[in-house]
Amino acid sequence: MTSTTADNKSGKTANKTPHKAPSKAFSKASSKEKATRPAARKKGAKTRQDIIDEARRILVDEGYENFVLRKIAKNIGIQPGNIQYYYATKKELLWEVITPEIDKYANTYEAVTQHGSSKSAKVLAAVDFLLKDIKVKSTCNIWFTVWALSQHDDEVAEIMERFYDFYIPALAKLLLSCDSNMSTRRAHHLARIITALMDGMTNQIGYGKPHHPDIDGLENELRTSILHLVNLE
Repeated sequence: MTSTTADNKSGKTANKTPHKAPSKAFSKASSKEKATRPAARKKGAKTRQDIIDEARRILVDEGYENFVLRKIAKNIGIQPGNIQYYYATKKELLWEVITPEIDKYANTYEAVTQHGSSKSAKVLAAVDFLLKDIKVKSTCNIWFTVWALSQHDDEVAEIMERFYDFYIPALAKLLLSCDSNMSTRRAHHLARIITALMDGMTNQIGYGKPHHPDIDGLENELRTSILHLVNLE
């Protein structure tokens, strides 16, 4: 009696095609692929960070005219085509270089908001942080470059707008924590005024600027003026 006849007694036809288990070669290849994925991701993350670090160095030390994808790729030892796998345009890469700057300000303002000992102390802590920051080479060179380019480059101007979209609310939040009666609108206005003051101070006493005798005492004058502006003098 064939197997088919035997199965027909129950109204079924036997399927003699066995289910094949994966071959050993396939299993080894699959295991190897899974094992290499974390390593590949780690390598990709390192390459991405190498690109950002070199791009930032060039922007700070050599200027935007040398902020060229091909040059960045050469400096870190990868093919120009490979860098575009991570960043298709200079605009994308420039934003990645600036993003840590945004985080730096946002994190500082949040810490001051949470741990400031008094209302005036919070404002002065933010002002002192900014006064210190404008004397840092990387801060001045990055922002002077971006500010200058934004005047005639629409893509860089868009990056500046994106930066302020993050920066102004972070500073406004700190100001709101100093005065529960302050409106959100006024906090944003004050944040923009303080930002404009600090931008101007960068050009006066920022990194690399020559010292003039009449600058002595200017920082204290600025602190007093900002406290007066925020009505916390």
